[in-house]
Amino acid sequence: MRIRRSGLATGILLAVFYLTLLPFVAHGVGMIGKGLSQDAARHSYLFADGANFGNAAMLVHILAGTFLVALVPLQLLKGLRLKYNRFHRMLGACLVALAWITGLAGMSYIPLRGTIGGPVMSAAFFLYGLCLFTAALMVARRALEGDRAGHWAWGLRLFWLALGSWLYRVHYTLWYLLTGGVGSEPDFSGPFDLVQNFAFFVPYLLAVQIWIARRRQRHQGALVTNP
Repeated sequence: MRIRRSGLATGILLAVFYLTLLPFVAHGVGMIGKGLSQDAARHSYLFADGANFGNAAMLVHILAGTFLVALVPLQLLKGLRLKYNRFHRMLGACLVALAWITGLAGMSYIPLRGTIGGPVMSAAFFLYGLCLFTAALMVARRALEGDRAGHWAWGLRLFWLALGSWLYRVHYTLWYLLTGGVGSEPDFSGPFDLVQNFAFFVPYLLAVQIWIARRRQRHQGALVTNP
């Protein structure tokens, strides 16, 4: 009965997630369309005339990031992981590659073009890309080493980092619904904007780290109690 309830709860959470993901995917597809148009710079501040490498980096970042967000929840499905281990490994390799591409493309774009929010946003987003790239690297490394505990811990970190761009938009959506956008400016210079530069990934990483540490403590305590 518990297994059925757990499966039902997971299914409901996934359904809700993918429903909220639809606007995110639509936005990503729309931005790719704008980036591929002849006058991309007129359609979005993310693109500039003559900046072929920067525009290409942003397009790759958006495309890889959209797929990364859409696919990463499947990796945490325990039933799928246990029954179809080969699929789990193939999907894992795909997610690692997508995270590398997303992170590298974003970190290539920022030094060339910067961000609309200025130095603080540029620094925060570059740090996010570095964290995403590092987590993906460590997931792959721990898997190759056969370190299941390390692979699981880094996989959990990568999961939340992969959802970062989606969480960023969820935060803004909820804030505007609750407050009408208090503390947010069009150029992302408001107090809320400055906090948001880090709030979409740093608190989640801290929470995951605390959870991992407590889980390890419980596991070590169990070993001492039952040697």
